[in-house]
This record gives sequence, structure tokens and C-alpha cells, in this order.
Amino acid sequence: MTSGSTRPRTRRRSVSPLAIGLAVVLHGVLFGIMFIKIDSHVQQVAAVKALQIKADKPLDIIEATAIDNKVLEEKKEKKQEIEREKQRKVVAEKKRQAEKERKRKADAKRKKEEQVKKKKADENRKKALALKKAEQKKKDDAKKKIAAEEKKKADKEKARVAAEAKKKKEAERKKKLAEEKKRKAAADKKRKADAERKRKEKAMKAQMAKKAREARASQALSKYVPRIQRKVEDNWGLPPKGAAGCNPTVRVNLAPDGKVLSAKIVKSSGDPYCDSSVKKAFLKASPIPIPLDPDLYSEFKVIDFPFRP
Repeated sequence: MTSGSTRPRTRRRSVSPLAIGLAVVLHGVLFGIMFIKIDSHVQQVAAVKALQIKADKPLDIIEATAIDNKVLEEKKEKKQEIEREKQRKVVAEKKRQAEKERKRKADAKRKKEEQVKKKKADENRKKALALKKAEQKKKDDAKKKIAAEEKKKADKEKARVAAEAKKKKEAERKKKLAEEKKRKAAADKKRKADAERKRKEKAMKAQMAKKAREARASQALSKYVPRIQRKVEDNWGLPPKGAAGCNPTVRVNLAPDGKVLSAKIVKSSGDPYCDSSVKKAFLKASPIPIPLDPDLYSEFKVIDFPFRP
């Protein structure tokens, strides 16, 4: 409908602006009760109507109402269709969930029955296996018992033979040991007899050599004592009391060439000055005359010399 056709009818009906305003308000309230959200098209129509009111232009209220009712019906139908679709989906989902739950329960029941059946089969198998093992163990124990008895007999016979062999071997060992002991005793007796004979011969020779050496040493000592006495006196400084009573015994350590290593008074004359003078005389007389024979040195190594001026 054009704006040209609207103006003549508006003039005939003489609709006031107040009536138009009330109609618009009434439509707004109706729209608010039926729907929370209004379609953009309705919003555009309302906006146009508002502009027309502001511009103080009359509108065809009946035509606008018819259009709005149709839109509302379409929206309502669309919304109902959406609600029906949602309900259908909800019913379908419930049905699907119920079918799923039924299948789950059926599967659980089937698995449980299978588990029970399997458990029973395993128990029967284990019982049969245990029975078979028990029978086999009984047979094995019988075989082991027979084998143990046979081994016991064999071991007993083996032990008897070994004992006989050991007894014989021990007898032979003892016999050989006795013979070896006897032989060693005879050899040891002979060795001891030979050693004793050699020891006696050696001791006899040593005794004879010692006696001969002592004899030679005694002869040499008797020969060398006057010479030693003279040389010591040549190096002697008389003590204040003179030579009378100055007769100490001096222990002299000598080197193989007669050198005096040390001199010590072992028997005092009673006069300290005398003893000291004689000791000094021996040290000054070094070397003193002794035999140069090495066999006689042991007799002259240490001399307890009685000084008699």
C-alpha cells in the first residue's frame, strides 16, 4: 500500500495522534508479553512507525496489526517447530541412551557369565592338573624310593670296599713307617756316633793345639817379659818415693804389632803416684815387644803384666 492511498482514508476517518500513540503502546505491550526477543524486521517496522509518529504522519493501524500478527504467527510456528525438533532430539537421545544402557547391561551380563564360565573352567583345569601332578608325584616318589634304596646298597658296598682298601693301605703305611723309622733311627744313631767321634777328635786336637800354643806362649812370655820390663822402665818416670815398693799389676791391651791400645791398673801398689807413673810408662813404651806369630797373638792380646822394677 502506497502513501498516496493512505492520506485520503486518514482524512475521512480523522484519526487523532493520541489514538495512534495509544495503538502503538498497546502493540508494544502485546509484543512484550508474547515474545522476549523481536525479529529485526519487526524492529524496523516499529522504528518506521516511531519515525512516522514523530513526523506527525498517520499510519494504517489495521494493516500494521495484520502484518505484525502474521509475523508473530510465523515466529511462533517457527519456535514451536524448533521446540518440537528439540523434543524429538531429546526423545531420540533418551532412546539412544536407553538402548546404550541396555546394551551395556547385556554386555556386562554376558561378560560376567563368561567370567564365571571361564573361572569354573580354570578351576576344573587346575583341579585336573593338581590331580595329575599328585599322581605323577606319587610315581616319582616311588621311583625315588627305589633309586634311594639301590643307591644305599651301592654306597654300602662301596663303603665296605673302600674301608677294606683303606685298612690295607693303612697297614702298608704303618709297615713302611715302622721300617722308615727303624732305618732313620739306625742312621741317626750312626750319625750321632760319627758326630761324637768327630767332636772328640776335634776336641782332642784343639786341646793338644791349645796345650802346644800355651806351651809356646809360656816360652815366648818368659822370653818377652824381661824385654817388656826393660822397655817400660826406659819410659818410666820414678815416683816421689822412688822405685821401692812400686810393683802394681797392669792389664795391657795390645795390637798384633805390639801397639798399646790401653793400660789399666788391676792390682794397685798402694801408691797412686806409683800406679799412675807405671800406667804412663806402658803407654809411652808403645809398641812393646811381643811375638809376631799370629797363632800366639791371642795369648798376648791382653796381658796382666806384673811390673817389678
